[in-house]
Amino acid sequence: MKPVRKVYENLPEVIRMPNYLKNRRVEVILLPLDEATRGRAKPRNGQSPIDEFLGAWKGEPLVRGELGDYEMREPLE
Repeated sequence: MKPVRKVYENLPEVIRMPNYLKNRRVEVILLPLDEATRGRAKPRNGQSPIDEFLGAWKGEPLVRGELGDYEMREPLE
């Protein structure tokens, strides 16, 4: 099945469907694109929002635990 994706600058009253989709079970998703970017964090001073959290841990120093012994595997033939 060929998916259909179309971006409308102004949504019409009626949306025409291709003939191969008529009388079939389909899923239609309408997502307003102008609101899709509102929830995303905007960079401050050209920085990524992740940069605000880098190095921000203020608790005890993080220590990596013991990793254990390396597993011995049979060689590939």
